Amino acid sequence: MNRLVENFLYNRGFVLPRVRFLLRNQLYLVMGGFLFFLLFLPGPWVTGFAIGALVGTCNFFSLAKLAQELIYVQRGAVVSLLFSFYLRLILTGVVLYLAIGLWGADVFALLIGLSIILLNVFIFGATLVSQKLKEA
Repeated sequence: MNRLVENFLYNRGFVLPRVRFLLRNQLYLVMGGFLFFLLFLPGPWVTGFAIGALVGTCNFFSLAKLAQELIYVQRGAVVSLLFSFYLRLILTGVVLYLAIGLWGADVFALLIGLSIILLNVFIFGATLVSQKLKEA
């Protein structure tokens, strides 16, 4: 399973191994969380979690892709980064407005879905620390 996901991400332009590790774990956490919410919680919670996780994951993927590309850009990197940031911010705001206002998603479930990224980064950091401790 890991190999399939790794190949999928590599073919999409995510060439750095640690970036692929982060994105792979993000996908696994989203799928596991969605399965948990689907089995144990009511509909608005599932909707909220799914939308929050989808928005967060899309933002995370676009940021990872942009960061890989901006490393090699000499000029215009700041403009590109700012444009991408504000575009993602506006789209995130519109989707969250629609989710809460029109689709009736639960706000706490939205926040949990968006917070999956924080859990992923925490796991990544703990993995790096444990690797450093093994080396020492």
